[in-house]
Amino acid sequence: MEITEPTMCVYYVSKALALAPFSVRRNSKGVLDIRRSVIFSVYSASLCLLMVFLTYEGLLFDANSQMPVRPSFRMKSATSKVVTALDVSVVVLASSTGVGCGLLGYRATRELNTRLRKVDDSMHSFSNFKRDRILAILMLTLPLISITSILGLDISTWLRFAIEMRTPTDDTELNIQWYIPFYSLYFILTGLQINFANTAFGLGRRFRRLNVMLRSNFLKDNNNSQKNVPSKPLITTVKVVSQHPLALHQSLSKLTHVPTQESGKNKVALLKVLEENHESLGKCMRLVSNSHGVAVLFILVSCLLHLVATSYFLFLELLRNRDSRMVWIQGLWIIFHSLRLILVVEPCHLATVESKKTIQIVCEIERKIHDPILTEEVKKFWQQLLVMDVEFSASGLCRVNRTLLTSFSSAICTYLVILIQFQNTNG
Repeated sequence: MEITEPTMCVYYVSKALALAPFSVRRNSKGVLDIRRSVIFSVYSASLCLLMVFLTYEGLLFDANSQMPVRPSFRMKSATSKVVTALDVSVVVLASSTGVGCGLLGYRATRELNTRLRKVDDSMHSFSNFKRDRILAILMLTLPLISITSILGLDISTWLRFAIEMRTPTDDTELNIQWYIPFYSLYFILTGLQINFANTAFGLGRRFRRLNVMLRSNFLKDNNNSQKNVPSKPLITTVKVVSQHPLALHQSLSKLTHVPTQESGKNKVALLKVLEENHESLGKCMRLVSNSHGVAVLFILVSCLLHLVATSYFLFLELLRNRDSRMVWIQGLWIIFHSLRLILVVEPCHLATVESKKTIQIVCEIERKIHDPILTEEVKKFWQQLLVMDVEFSASGLCRVNRTLLTSFSSAICTYLVILIQFQNTNG
C-alpha cells in the first residue's frame, strides 16, 4: 500500500480496519520510516479470525432457524441457501486475503514506498500536494459513507421484518444480530478496495507527471522554435538537391533549435532520470500485482457473485412479495457492487493508459530531436519501453482493465439465467 504524506488518512483508516499492521515514524532526515508493528499484527490477525468465526456462526444460525427472518427468498429453497452461502463466503475470503496481504506484505510495502519516495523527489516541481490530499480524502470518505448508508438501510429493513414476525416464543431479532459480524466485514472489504485503488491511482498520477515532464522539457522547446521561425513564402524555402540526398536533411536541421553543449548534457541527465523513474514505477506495479494479486482476484470474484446474487434476489422479490423498500435496497446493493468493481478496475486502467502514453511521447521526441547524444539516450528509453509490460494483473490470471467490465456483464447475465432456472425447478 502507498504510505505518503498526502495519503496518510487512507493509511490510518486501513490501520483501524486491520489492513495495515505497520508503524510509521519520521527519521532524522524527515523521511517516513515504515516498520512492522507487532501489536497491530496481532490485532489484525485476531480481529480477522474473530469476524470470520462469528460470520459463519451467524450463517448457520440463520440457516437452521425454524422461523428465519428471510422466509420469502433468502433461506427458503436449496438454491437460495447456496447463493447466500456463496455471498457470505466471498466477502470472508476477500477480507481475509486483504488482512493476509497486509501481514505478509511488509517487504513489498517498504520497497514500494521507497521507490515512490525517490520518484516524488525527482518530480517534486510537478507535484500538487494539496490536490493529492483532497483526492485521497474523497476516495476514502465516499465509499465508506455509501457502505454505511446501505448497511443501515438493510439492517433497518430486516429489523422491521423481524418485529412483524415476532412471536412470544421466538426472538426473531437474533437472526439480524448474528449477521452484524458479516456486515462488519464489508467495512474491511471496502477499506481494502480503497487501499488498492489509492495505490493504483497514485501510480497512474506519477506516470502522468512523468509524461508531462517529458513533453515540457523535450517537446515544448521544439514547438516554440518552430513557432519562432519567420514565415516566408514556401517556394523560397524549398531547395532540391538531386545529386546529394543528405543535403536536404542538413539544410532542414539548421532551422531547428540546436542546444548548447551544457544544455545537451543536462537534458541527457534528465532523460536518464525519467527513464529510471519509469522503470521504477513499472516495478511498483508488479510489486502491487504480486503482493495484492490474490486479494484483487477475490475482490473481482466477490463483485461478480454479489451482482449475480443481488440480481437474483431482486428478481425473486419482484416476482413474489414486491416489497417496495426491499426492491429499492436490492437496487442500491447492485449499484454499490457495480461501483466497487469500477473502483478496482478504473484506477488500474488509467495507470496502464498513462504508462502506455510514454512510448508515444518518446517516439515523438526521437523524431524531433537531432542531437546525437540525446538521440542515443532516447533510443535506449524507447527500447526499455518496448520490453516492459506495465499492467496490473490478478495473480497472473487476468489483466485488470476495462475489458473486465464487458466480460463481467455477459457472465452475470448467464449465471442469473441459470439460477432462475434452478429456482423454477426447486420451487
